[in-house]
Amino acid sequence: MKVRPMALKVEPIIINTSYQAVFRQLEAAILRGDLAMGEPIPTEASLCDMFHVKRTTVREGIRLLEQSGLVTRGSGRRLIVSAPDARRSSENFIRAATLNRVTLQDLWQVERELEALACRLACEVITPAQLDQLAQNIAQTEQQRHDAKAVIRLDMEFHRLITDAAGNRALTVARDPLGILLYASTDFVVTRLEQSTVRMIAAHRRVYDAIGANDPEQAVIWMTKHMDDFKRGCIMAGANFDDPIADFVDHDTLAKLLNQKARAL
Repeated sequence: MKVRPMALKVEPIIINTSYQAVFRQLEAAILRGDLAMGEPIPTEASLCDMFHVKRTTVREGIRLLEQSGLVTRGSGRRLIVSAPDARRSSENFIRAATLNRVTLQDLWQVERELEALACRLACEVITPAQLDQLAQNIAQTEQQRHDAKAVIRLDMEFHRLITDAAGNRALTVARDPLGILLYASTDFVVTRLEQSTVRMIAAHRRVYDAIGANDPEQAVIWMTKHMDDFKRGCIMAGANFDDPIADFVDHDTLAKLLNQKARAL
């Protein structure tokens, strides 16, 4: 007799080990705000009592929590709730972009829109001190225009200063890893096209003037021109925008940009 299989609707069975369950519950408590930023998490002994597990299980759960960047060691070696640092987030994005073969075109398209948005928002809320920082950046870029590595660093700083001036945390979180990865590719242009630095400085001045005049329309126009000029420069230097971004990144420059961002926080 042939037995007909039952048509059951089932969910996949996922068996988590105990230490993963400890991590997930602590992670959820932090994201809910039950454990606030800067607050120490319970001791290992307390967590053992709370979860009814062995100390080794708690330690493995805490290890995952540390790896995620949600806790850091404070004074007295107590674990303190913290937000994952920008470098960790940027590195994870860069790995994902590399492994998913994100192209130079993909990255440039998104960054072009985010830079324009940052300019528009900055026109509304930028402070005199922030405007002065932009002016100093342009002056330093002019002084060091023959040093390609310095130009790349200052270009990255110019765009970061505008994003900071926009005062939008969501924009900052989204734009940081994109900007770091794209501007680590600037080396491809700056070291091949001597005129690129002159054009960069001219564009920065135009953007600065527009933001200083609280003119979002002109700020967006000149930032967009600047980003379009970046693409033209890459193509003139021999880049194929359909190639993976990993093909263009200078890894020494990337490491320095990541370290620069970490120091800025």
